[in-house]
Amino acid sequence: MSVTDMNIEREALDWLVRVNDPDFDQWEAWEAWLAADPRHGEAYWRLAEAEGDAVEALKTAPARPFVPVFARRRPAALPRLAVAAVVGVLALGVGWIGWSQRPQPWTVETAPGEQRTISLADGSQVMLDGGTRLAMDRRQPRAVTLESGRALFDVVHDDTRPFIVEVGDTTLTDLGTVFDVTHLQDGARVAVSEGAVRVDAAAGSAVLNPGDSVVASPRGLDRLPVDIDAVDDWREGRLSWNGERLSVVAQDLSRALNRRVSIAPALADRRFSGSLQIGPAAGDQRARIALLLGVSVVEDGAGWRLEPRSAP
Repeated sequence: MSVTDMNIEREALDWLVRVNDPDFDQWEAWEAWLAADPRHGEAYWRLAEAEGDAVEALKTAPARPFVPVFARRRPAALPRLAVAAVVGVLALGVGWIGWSQRPQPWTVETAPGEQRTISLADGSQVMLDGGTRLAMDRRQPRAVTLESGRALFDVVHDDTRPFIVEVGDTTLTDLGTVFDVTHLQDGARVAVSEGAVRVDAAAGSAVLNPGDSVVASPRGLDRLPVDIDAVDDWREGRLSWNGERLSVVAQDLSRALNRRVSIAPALADRRFSGSLQIGPAAGDQRARIALLLGVSVVEDGAGWRLEPRSAP
């Protein structure tokens, strides 16, 4: 092992011990260290996995001096320095086990108009649209909750550790995947550009492949085809729809324009296909939306409202 690798192991172990302290509050520094070099995350999560093995062994071990299972079962898995240090951490006892299992919430939120990409320790990436809130637990980095907004997930698949996204009452499980998720007022929209996603909702279940999308709501599962090249158009300031209900289009417009856009009930189920460029160079958005959707866009005191066009 090179000197650099040994230093990374020491740093990873140091972070592991500090993160297990219930008073730890240096989450941004920890995240920055993980993101600084792919080897950091590899070393950290390898040690964390060994730690988890040791914790499980402590729960069931007989009342005798404890030898960590990973030290017996996988002698080459960790350098001697790391094994010794982890054993030292275990010496903190049962109270430490409680610390190690305590949830460590982590929330990422973007302002309207802001986009942000976060890299997870396993190599997965999440691209957040403006006005989006994503909740995670550092102890379960492959389980996230999209509390609001829209995000594109580029997931490193692992058969032994599925990547789970919760959106309201809908659960998404990656099957080796790049997929887009939107938190809607009454459900969730999912579109897949690579791999596959299993969707489990109160209205039913479905497996989506590239070019598939679904809106899950109390109305059921509304499946639609999508252009796989347009799934992430929103990252370039373009919204694209293919047979989408106007009630969903209005929610996309609200988020993209940072303006409340409501819709008359008579228009809610009308379908629309097309695209719209959003941004400072997009001109008069209100007039363009009215022309594109074939509706009237009126001010209602709280924002814009999409209404049927009046007869000439």
